[in-house]
Amino acid sequence: MKVIPLGTNGYFSSFGRQTACFAIPYKSNLIVLDAGSGLFRFAEADGRKLLSRVSKIFLFLSHYHLDHTFGFYAAFDLFKEKEVTVFAKAGRQVFSEFVRMEHFPIDYEKKYSNFKWQKVREDYETLGDFRYTVRRQDHRGEASLGFRLEFGSKSLVYITDAEPSAASVEFARGTSVLLHEHEPSGKKEIEHSKLEKMIHDGHVTTEGAAWIAKEAKVGKLVLIHHNPFLNETDLNKELEKAKKIFKESYLGMDLERIEF
Repeated sequence: MKVIPLGTNGYFSSFGRQTACFAIPYKSNLIVLDAGSGLFRFAEADGRKLLSRVSKIFLFLSHYHLDHTFGFYAAFDLFKEKEVTVFAKAGRQVFSEFVRMEHFPIDYEKKYSNFKWQKVREDYETLGDFRYTVRRQDHRGEASLGFRLEFGSKSLVYITDAEPSAASVEFARGTSVLLHEHEPSGKKEIEHSKLEKMIHDGHVTTEGAAWIAKEAKVGKLVLIHHNPFLNETDLNKELEKAKKIFKESYLGMDLERIEF
């Protein structure tokens, strides 16, 4: 199994990194986590090759902030020959509002003809021979969704735009790979016993992500949703902080495949 990060930034694109989008090829299907500007990479040669191998696309949306949904500006054309199901907090009316407010100059009804929308619930669901479960997360008084995908003995958990909690630990328990957001705390010392304090502007800090990975006994932690003001040197400093807490910590970087 592999994950192909198409966009690992939060907020906006920088330093060659696009915003949140991750592709997981699985048999004749393609699973996509979030639809930030990284989704535009499907217009490039490697992206087109990836699409040529699949008939169905399952797109999981954590929430509707633009750094996680801007890819819909082109998703209609990029995925026009595929059967697409979008799993989200609400139906497609969210995007019709974008059109109504003149944010997206798109013929909404025509472009969505091959898209289905499924409002998710916090429970296990099966899609073919893999299954997913959803957890509602708090994010500055708003709600986001965490996803757990299970492929037989292997699993992946995706957590972004969420506040640290014991529930996150349990949700990620024993997963093969944890894709987890991280935000610099700006602090030199962290009291590791206070998970709920490992938060900065509604996001989990680097130390918090590592602590969740350690407590959940995951196989590997991949740090994502990078602060766009951080260059690669800065990100490696954050990685060092994570490794002090959880040795199997890595940086998720655009187009650098993650094996699990």
